[in-house]
Amino acid sequence: MGRGEQFLVRCVSLVALVLLCGRPAVGAFGSGSDVDLWYLVTLQGQHAGWMHVKTTRQADEAGPDRERITTEMEWSLTVSRAGTTVASRKKGRFVETAAGRPISMWSMQDLGKSPSESDYEFGSKGITVRTTESGSTTTMTRPLPGGEWKTPHQAAEFLTTRVRSGAESIVLTAIDVLGDATPVTITRELLERDQTIEVRGKKVRTTRWKVVQSRLPTLAATEFFDPQGILVRSEVDLGGMVIVTLLADEAAAKRVGVGPEMMLSTFVEPSRPIARPSRLRRAVFDLSVADGEMPRLPSTGAQSVEAIDAGVGQRLTVDVALRQTEQAADAQKCLGASDLINTTDARVVELSGRAVRGVRDDPLKRAEAIRLFVHRYIRRKSLGVGLASAAEVARSPEGDCTEHAVLTAAMLRAQGLPARVATGLVLVDEIAGRRSIFGYHMWTQALIDGCWVDFDATQPHRFDATHIALSVSALDDGALLGEITSILPLMGRLRIEVVELEY
Repeated sequence: MGRGEQFLVRCVSLVALVLLCGRPAVGAFGSGSDVDLWYLVTLQGQHAGWMHVKTTRQADEAGPDRERITTEMEWSLTVSRAGTTVASRKKGRFVETAAGRPISMWSMQDLGKSPSESDYEFGSKGITVRTTESGSTTTMTRPLPGGEWKTPHQAAEFLTTRVRSGAESIVLTAIDVLGDATPVTITRELLERDQTIEVRGKKVRTTRWKVVQSRLPTLAATEFFDPQGILVRSEVDLGGMVIVTLLADEAAAKRVGVGPEMMLSTFVEPSRPIARPSRLRRAVFDLSVADGEMPRLPSTGAQSVEAIDAGVGQRLTVDVALRQTEQAADAQKCLGASDLINTTDARVVELSGRAVRGVRDDPLKRAEAIRLFVHRYIRRKSLGVGLASAAEVARSPEGDCTEHAVLTAAMLRAQGLPARVATGLVLVDEIAGRRSIFGYHMWTQALIDGCWVDFDATQPHRFDATHIALSVSALDDGALLGEITSILPLMGRLRIEVVELEY
C-alpha cells in the first residue's frame, strides 16, 4: 500500500496526549493524601482509551528531607483506520521531596513499533538525560529550567487550593509528568460556578473551566472539578472530533475494544474523478471549507496559491515542473537532528551513504537516489505503526507515509541537504472500498539550489500533481504539535473542486 497512507491517527494521538495528559495535575488532591484515579477516554462518542494518575508517599531514611512523593501517569489510546487497530501509549514517573525538590523523572513513549525511554536526574547545576531508542542510548546534560515553576505534586496541591478557594482564574507553570522536563504554563478561567453533570452514574456539582496551555495555545479544553477539587471530566474539540475524559473505575476505564474508525470519515471526495494520478503533471484545484474562511495555505515546492472568492477560497496550482525560489530562513533548522529526524543516528548515516553510493555530486540526483532507496527499503507498507522516528524505521523498515517521510528527511540531512516534511493530502486510487479520494498524507521536501523540491518515498515515482500541501515543518522537537493543530480544523470540512488537469 504505497499511496495515501494516513498520519491522522498519530495526529489525534499526540494532540490528545498533550491536551488530556499534559496538565501538570489532572487530579487535584489534598496534602498528605495518596491518589489513585482512573479516567476513560472517548473519541467521537466511542470508548477509545484510558488514563491513570497515581501519587504515593514513601519515607527515605537518607538525609533530613526524608519523604519522597512519586507521581505516576499512564495514557493509552486505541483507534482503528481502515480495519487496522493502532494503539498509542505513554507513561511517566516523577519523584520529588515533600518540599518540592525534584529528584528524578522517567518517561516512556510507545507510538511506533519500538518504545523510546528517557531518564532524567536532577542535580544542583543541571539535568542529566539518558534516552534509549531502538537499542541505542544517548546521554546529555542540560540546564535546569529557568523562571518559577512547580513540580507535579506542588502543582496539584496549588490547583486544589485554588479551586476550593473559589478562584476565578488560575495560572500555573509546572513540569509535565509525561513531558520532557520542560515546564508548561496552563491558564484556567472560570466559566460556570455551579453545573451539575453525571459522573459514574451520579449527579455531581462542578465548576466549569476554560483551559489553555502554552504548548497548544490555539486549542482550548473544558474541565469540570468537583467540590473537593478533583478533575471529573474534560473535553476538547479537535476540528469536529471531540475527545472526552471522564472519571471512572479501573474496570470501566480499561474496557476498550478496537476503537473508533478514524480514517474513512476524513477522506475528501473531489468534485470529479481524477484518472491516472501518477501521470498527472499539473493540476488546478479550488479549495474551500464547508463554513467560514480557509486558512492561508503555503506556496511551496510544486504548489502555488492565490486567494479567490473574496478570500473565502484558495486556488492551488500544483505543477511537477515548477521550481520557485523561496525564503529559506529555516534552512539551518532543516539540517539539524530532532527526536523524529535522528540525523546523527549511526544506522541512518549508514543508509544514507549506501543510497548515494555511485551517484555523482548532483544534489537533485542524490536526493532522488535517497527517495527511491527509502521507497524500496521500507518493505512492509503498513498502517499499523503509530509514529516511528527515523532511527526506528532505519532498523525496522515498516510503516506508512510518516515513516517514509521522516527517514527520507533524516537521510537527506545526513548528506548535507536541508530537508523538511510537508503535510496535506494526496489522491488515493482505492482504499477501504473508496476510489479516487483524497486522504491525509506526509512527504518530504529538500532545499536544492534555493528551491524546495518535493519527494514522496511512498510511491515509485518522485511526485505527482495530486499532492496538496497544507503545511510544512522542519519537525524540530515540539514542532509537530503546531503543524497538527493547523490542519485539524480542516478535517471533515474541506472541499476540493477540480478545475484543470494536465498529463
